[in-house]
Amino acid sequence: MPAMSGLDAARAANRSRFARLVARPEPQIDLALGALFIASEGREDLDPEPSLQRLDELAERVRIHLDLGDGTGRIIDTLHDVLYRELGFGPPRRPRPDADVSRLDLVLERRTGLPINLSIIELEVAWRLGLALHGVGLPGHFIVGGPEGLLLDPAAGGRLLTRDDCQALIRRSLGDGVLLHEGMLRPARRREILARVIRNLKAAHLHARDWSQALGAVELLRIVEPTAPDHLRDRGLLLGRTGQWSAALADLRQYLDERPDAADRADVTQVIGLFGGMRN
Repeated sequence: MPAMSGLDAARAANRSRFARLVARPEPQIDLALGALFIASEGREDLDPEPSLQRLDELAERVRIHLDLGDGTGRIIDTLHDVLYRELGFGPPRRPRPDADVSRLDLVLERRTGLPINLSIIELEVAWRLGLALHGVGLPGHFIVGGPEGLLLDPAAGGRLLTRDDCQALIRRSLGDGVLLHEGMLRPARRREILARVIRNLKAAHLHARDWSQALGAVELLRIVEPTAPDHLRDRGLLLGRTGQWSAALADLRQYLDERPDAADRADVTQVIGLFGGMRN
C-alpha cells in the first residue's frame, strides 16, 4: 500500500475531528470550529486557532463600546456598527460560485463571505456577548433570528427584517413559487448550518470543475448527514470523475439498492453502464 501523502493525512485527521464534533449533542457543537474544519478540507496546514482568536477580538471590539446594563437592542446595534460599518463585512459584489467566500478563515480575513458565513460570524460574536441569537435558514438565503421574532440580515449590514422582507428575499432567490411559512423561520440546528456551508462549498467546486475538492465536500456531507442516500450517489459520480471506476460502481449500485424507486434510476443505471467499461 502506498504511503499516505501529507495532504491525505491532513484530510483524514480533519475529517476525524469534524466527525467527533458533529457527534456531540446539539448545544455542544462549536459552530465556528465546525466551519473551520469545513474550511480545512483539502488544505494541509490550516490552524483554526487564529480564526477563533479573531472572533474573540471582534467580541471585545464590540464590548469596549458598551456600558454596563445595555440591553439587547443596544448590543445588537453596536455589534452591527462594528462588523458592517466599521470593519466592512459584507457579501461578495459578484454573486458567483467561489469556494473562498465559504471558508470561514478567509471570510474573517477578507471580510467578504456568503450570507451564511456572515451569519456564523454574527452569531459567534453575539454569543460571546451573551446574546441569545440563532440562525434561520430561509430558502435561498440565510439570516439571523433573536428574541420576540427578531429577524436580521447580516448580508445587508444587519438590517432588521419583517416577514414581508423575508418573502422578498425568497422571491429574489427562487422566484414567486415559494411562499414563506412559519416553519421557515424556526431556529436552524447547528448541524443544519454546517451542512448548508458544505453544500455551498460543494457547489463552488462543481462550478470550477474541481472534482477532487467536490468529492471532499461530499465526504463531509456524509459525516453530517450519514443516512442521506443522495450523498452516496454524488460520491459515486465524483469518484468516476476522478477515475476511480470500481469504487464509483460500488457506490452507485448501493445507491440503487437503497433507493429502488429513485427518480433518477434510469440515469444512474446508464452511468453504471458507462463506468463498467472503465473499471480499475
